[in-house]
Order: sequence, then structure tokens, then C-alpha cells
Amino acid sequence: MIRQCIFLTFIVAFCQTSCGQTKSETDNVKHQLDAFTLDSSVVAILTYDPTQYWIFKDSKPTTLTTVELQEIETILNKCVNDYNPEQQRRFKEMNDKHSQYKHNQRNFIIDLTRYKRQYVAIINSKGEKEVWINCFCRTGSQDWKKNIISVLDGGICYFNLKVNLTTGQYYELMVNGDA
Repeated sequence: MIRQCIFLTFIVAFCQTSCGQTKSETDNVKHQLDAFTLDSSVVAILTYDPTQYWIFKDSKPTTLTTVELQEIETILNKCVNDYNPEQQRRFKEMNDKHSQYKHNQRNFIIDLTRYKRQYVAIINSKGEKEVWINCFCRTGSQDWKKNIISVLDGGICYFNLKVNLTTGQYYELMVNGDA
């Protein structure tokens, strides 16, 4: 079912982007979209539930196109690239200050290859499309493809943020604390 939805989304997105373009421009867009596939072993798209008011308020559920999924990846990578330099500085500072302890850089730096992700897409009260991205490296016994993973503490293994696809910006990056 997910593959059928993604394929249909791809067709709609491709038709929307190819209108009015030359054949070479259309072929280039098609090649870029063909190169992107959603890895369902890593990403789950969950439907927005208005009772989850802590994610978004005054919003309506929506779907994501293949182009938007690519854009989410780009913005998510920008967020991580903005976040990690400060964490690398903190890691170095901790090691210099407390060299007797063997700190692991993995506990400071976000490496997206370690995480599964949940996307919840909405249209906000301004008519803008936004996505809540929930990233985690452990799921426990929960079915992460159906239920939002939410834990207390857990450190860098759990973080989330919001992306406004209309403006191309991310905001509210929240990395869990350590107990």
C-alpha cells in the first residue's frame, strides 16, 4: 500500500513539475526523482492525530509528495550539519577537561544513519505545509511504524524537530536529555 501511494505521489509530482518544461528539463527532473526512494525500513509516515496537540495545534493532516520527501531530507541534513559543530566542540572540551573518562563521540554527534524516523505532515492555520520529524535509534517493543515513539531522557538517541516545507526552514530542534 505504501509503495502504491509513493508511486502515485511520484506520478502526480512528476506531472506537476514537468508541465511547461522542455524535454531535457523534464528528463532531468524525472532522473532526480527516480534517484530518490523512501526507505520504509527507516522512515514511517504517520497520519496526524489532532489529539496529539503537543505536536501541532489548529492543523489538518496532509500527504507528502516525493519532491517534498527529498526536501525534508535536505532540510534535515542542514539541521544536523548546523547542530553537530557545537557538539564536536563540546565533545573536545569534555575530553580535554576530563581526560580520565573515555567519552564516546557517538554520544555527542548526530549520525543520521543510526536513526529511524517518523514523519507527521500537516497544513497549519496559515495554509503552510509542515512536518514533525521524530528520530530515534531504539524503539523498545513499540511498533514504530504505527505509534509515535516518545521517551523520557535517552540522550542523543532521541531527537525531533519541525520543518516548514512552505518556507524551507526547520525549527524547534529538541534533543532528549540524559538521566
